[in-house]
Amino acid sequence: MADVKRNGPLLEMKGIHKYYPGVHALQAVDFSLEPGEVCAVLGENGAGKSTLMNVLGGVVPLDEGSICLDGNPVTIHNTKDAERLGISFIHQELSLFKKMDIASNIFIQDLPSRAGFLKSRKMHADTRKILRRVKLEHCQPTQIVGDLKIGEQQLVEIGRTLTRGIKILILDEPTSSLTASEVDVLFQIVRELKAQGTAVVFITHHMDEIYEICDTLMIMRDGVGILKCGVQDISRAEVVSTMLGHTTEEQYSHPPRHYGEEVLSVKGLTRHGKLKNIHFQVRSGEMVGLYGLLGSGRTEVLRSIFGLDKYDSGEIIYLGSSEKITSPKNAIRQGLAMVTEDRHLEGLILEDSVKFNMTLADLDAIKGKVFVNPQKETEISNQGVKDLNIKTPSINRAVKYLSGGNQQKVVLAKWLNVNPKLLLLDEPTRGIDIGAKQEIYSIVERMLKQGVAVVMVSSEVPEVLGVCDKVVVLKNGQQVCELENDGHLQAAALLTAAMGGD
Repeated sequence: MADVKRNGPLLEMKGIHKYYPGVHALQAVDFSLEPGEVCAVLGENGAGKSTLMNVLGGVVPLDEGSICLDGNPVTIHNTKDAERLGISFIHQELSLFKKMDIASNIFIQDLPSRAGFLKSRKMHADTRKILRRVKLEHCQPTQIVGDLKIGEQQLVEIGRTLTRGIKILILDEPTSSLTASEVDVLFQIVRELKAQGTAVVFITHHMDEIYEICDTLMIMRDGVGILKCGVQDISRAEVVSTMLGHTTEEQYSHPPRHYGEEVLSVKGLTRHGKLKNIHFQVRSGEMVGLYGLLGSGRTEVLRSIFGLDKYDSGEIIYLGSSEKITSPKNAIRQGLAMVTEDRHLEGLILEDSVKFNMTLADLDAIKGKVFVNPQKETEISNQGVKDLNIKTPSINRAVKYLSGGNQQKVVLAKWLNVNPKLLLLDEPTRGIDIGAKQEIYSIVERMLKQGVAVVMVSSEVPEVLGVCDKVVVLKNGQQVCELENDGHLQAAALLTAAMGGD
């Protein structure tokens, strides 16, 4: 670390709590940084690492706890407060203005001017200095940011932080869109900042990067800070076991199933910048899990299969036919169903009733001669409520008033009505309680017994191991391996593969 003399740490966060409806996202978390320290913040998806950094970066306010910077108590209400204090946060989703040029993006918060007129010559000269520093000498200050490659855009955003004095730089999955040479540039910039006494936080899943660039690491689990130590004081295997929450290998099992004919075959699925050469098969009555960490491409695979996103090459063979599924409407007609990751934004119309939502995917089943047949609509909805044990006072109740678990069961009921042959599940149990999870598992198990093929994305290792017959592991849009879940598959093997560890 940089040799900067001081009486205490650069940053101290103590007893940080953050609450969301039904979720205690951060539970009395302590976190500190020394000047020039490069710290990796690790944890499974949902562990709380991004929430903690969102608190520090002013994206969300803390609910309880305290923050001291340079030994002084500070209050961070928003991102402007954070930036004023010298805290910069570069998110995975970049905050650049794509239709503006590079120079304007870099100096957007401090445009050089005199008497109300923009000093373009100075801004362009200063921009060239920044571009040289981030190894983008081949770019011109007048180039439109949207015309740059994603990796170049990320380096432009990093360059923007270099124009102002920063004490702490937070990088959220900073290498996910970078080539190997661009990663080298990023690490060079980090080392420069480190030498100047700037502390850097890496939110990352990449084991190799942690051991190459970081001094320390902090592991979070279920909203709690579990461990902070020097990188050289902990092995890769210990990192994985600490993230998982157990030090001995655990085994999982799932109910025995009987498979039928192949329903889906994915061959060489490629979408530029998102997916590369994905391949797997699913049989009738079989559940295949797609596992990977943030940015691995799991959801993108499901969206391509369902016709939501176009893919550039490869083949998706469904029920023996390689004819492209061009849209969700086309997919539904062929017997595909997809439970999306965000039920509020994509799965439900919250202001409408249980009845309306439950029959939305199969309007042909409720149509009359001219209008919707209310009797059929009521009959189908009541049957769905009964079959899935949906707790609602009435099928006319607005779905927004139901619990998260019951909302998810409405989503499932909607898709059950189309009698699918292939069910795509994207984080089907996210944000629901344990009891509701078990009910969801039971519903899916019933569908499997009826011969439905299932592909499930989940961030929870125990869930993947507990319900899937085999697991396809993805990392950075590429397939790492396919693992049979024969009762001996271990949690550490999944997480290690997803993180690129040995």
